[in-house]
Amino acid sequence: MSTNVRVVKGKVVVEDSFTEAEHQLLAGRHRSRTELELWRTRHSSLVFLRDLPALESLSLINVRVDDARALAEVGTLRRLFLNGIKPTPGWDFLAGLAQIEELQILNVRGPLVLPDLSGLDRLATFRIWGCRGLTDVSVLENTPLLEEVELVDAGLTPDDLGSLLEKSTLAYLSCTFATRRDTDRFHQDLDRYGKKEHGDTAP
Repeated sequence: MSTNVRVVKGKVVVEDSFTEAEHQLLAGRHRSRTELELWRTRHSSLVFLRDLPALESLSLINVRVDDARALAEVGTLRRLFLNGIKPTPGWDFLAGLAQIEELQILNVRGPLVLPDLSGLDRLATFRIWGCRGLTDVSVLENTPLLEEVELVDAGLTPDDLGSLLEKSTLAYLSCTFATRRDTDRFHQDLDRYGKKEHGDTAP
């Protein structure tokens, strides 16, 4: 029996090792769970997720993945949280996640180049934290239903956000900058385009 699988407040958490024992435990005892976190595990593929028919929320934290394309086959998945993951072939797998409503990417070292996300026609919320290698978010312009974008500690300037500010579906846009001058300009742009920052409920 696996000793590194536990349930915390209804969420299944797997840490450090993922073998056939963990796979069998997930596909058996935890098959009906809706939330899963993987910490510091290593995977050649994520096809085992297809054995979790109720999965709605997935967190991959400091996980190494050779092939993440199977995420597109988990039709119930709505929320994806990627923290410090290392997808060996890059980030193109994101383009196939048409079922996702919320996507968060955190703590990516080196360049982060987003693929075409126009096929993510359910994506409403997109958040970036600690990804200074992200310098282009223009792909978000063609994401049909995007409502909220939060960009914290990314490699962006106010000039990089023009297409998002013009996006009619977008209600909330937050971004942090290295200088007060850029921050002030961003706030002016928000006012000009009638957008609000994340968490701002003022009329």
